[in-house]
Amino acid sequence: MKFRTIIAAINLEDDLARGVLATAIAMARRDDAKLYVVDVWMPLRYAMATGISDPLGATAMIPSAADLEADNEARAMQEKELQELCAQMDANAEALMLEGEPGKAIAEFAREKNADLIVVGTHQKGAWKALFSGAPSRDIVRDAPCAILLVPKVFMEKNA
Repeated sequence: MKFRTIIAAINLEDDLARGVLATAIAMARRDDAKLYVVDVWMPLRYAMATGISDPLGATAMIPSAADLEADNEARAMQEKELQELCAQMDANAEALMLEGEPGKAIAEFAREKNADLIVVGTHQKGAWKALFSGAPSRDIVRDAPCAILLVPKVFMEKNA
């Protein structure tokens, strides 16, 4: 099977990012596929701007202009880092910063691009740890419209 469109879904702050990208680059080169490298920026919410968690939204407020400006600057910096990483790893890829919940944003992007494959890292968290700290790769697997290649940390350590 040849893949035509591959998405490398990475989190720049994760130690799996380089390994996921290297795997996706190798697969894209092998199949002469279009490669998109994406990270996801979570939209600014009241709790993020204030540090106060409000699960019911009872005290929700709109972030201030200063909060929004700082968020936009941080997003632009992270998008630049994403593009620099792609250039550094010699990825012939389009690097994009998506916005939203990671699993949903990546799945929607995959639908838009008619992707054949999403390459994503996994820390292989157990059910309890994933329940409390989240497991974006599980969300991507659940929502994806195409094949998924999970790149575990153990694989990356063996092939470093």
